[in-house]
Amino acid sequence: MEPFLRRVYLSVAGLLVLLWAGMFVGVVLKVRPALFSFATAPAPLPTVQPEDLGTLMSVPGFRFSLYHSQAGDRFSGLSTKFNLLETTLRSLNQANDGSEPEPNSPLLIPSQDGIFHVVRPGQGLNDIARAYGVPFRDILKANRVRGDSDLRPGQVLYLPGATYLSQKDVAWLTLSSLQPKTAFLKPTTGRFADGFGMRIHPITHIKAFHEGLDLAPGWGARVVATQDGTVQFANFRAGYGRLIVLDHGGGLTSWYGHLDEIRVKAGQKVKKGQLIGKVGNSGRTTGPHLHFEIRLNGKPQNPLLYLTQ
Repeated sequence: MEPFLRRVYLSVAGLLVLLWAGMFVGVVLKVRPALFSFATAPAPLPTVQPEDLGTLMSVPGFRFSLYHSQAGDRFSGLSTKFNLLETTLRSLNQANDGSEPEPNSPLLIPSQDGIFHVVRPGQGLNDIARAYGVPFRDILKANRVRGDSDLRPGQVLYLPGATYLSQKDVAWLTLSSLQPKTAFLKPTTGRFADGFGMRIHPITHIKAFHEGLDLAPGWGARVVATQDGTVQFANFRAGYGRLIVLDHGGGLTSWYGHLDEIRVKAGQKVKKGQLIGKVGNSGRTTGPHLHFEIRLNGKPQNPLLYLTQ
């Protein structure tokens, strides 16, 4: 047979085989589609690392995957798809207003059921525990956090044994109302070393209430006025060491303790962000840091409700 004719015959035979295979697959898909379900099944969801999700923190015992919603997706259907409760998906994805996913929007999918809360500015652990009816210590243990000093806006908290809250619930409305009351700056750089609330005192080793935040940027770091105000006190006070108290009006004052240097005088007007002192180790401390308080009519407040950073 001529080489040309051989190539023609082989080409025709190959085309007929492809046509026959296509017809066979079409018939099988119509009669028994499950046989080819692997071809259309969604690919396994990749596990998302916390650093890839910005402010989302790791929750011990949980893995999170990212799913991009498709047209027609509803949380009720997704709960079946991923074998999770609808309340789990809604709480994690901040959809407790009854809304449904927009097409191609990223959704977080946890490895198991639970009620989650995404921290917003101004919300402390005590506030969250009270709203959801969960013991404070259970939240600390489940999320391996020490207190409010470890919280960041956007952080995901797992709330063991919590009751799901819709946006119509009074507890949710109360929690949502906790917004920073005034735009206060962070008074210095560095990490939060200790938070507001009950703690074991580092010197006496007795459980006591901590009336402010401790920040540890290092000896000599700049301390600035968190808001415009007037210097009410700038001197040495027992326990606080070198202390500055600023009066911001309306009963609000800010306190800056354990300073190494004081750069202002009583009665002086200061502007937000102005240098007022340096971090030190004066007073009753275990190391150099800034003790920062905000008080309303003399009563200590959680500074995280006021700080914008």
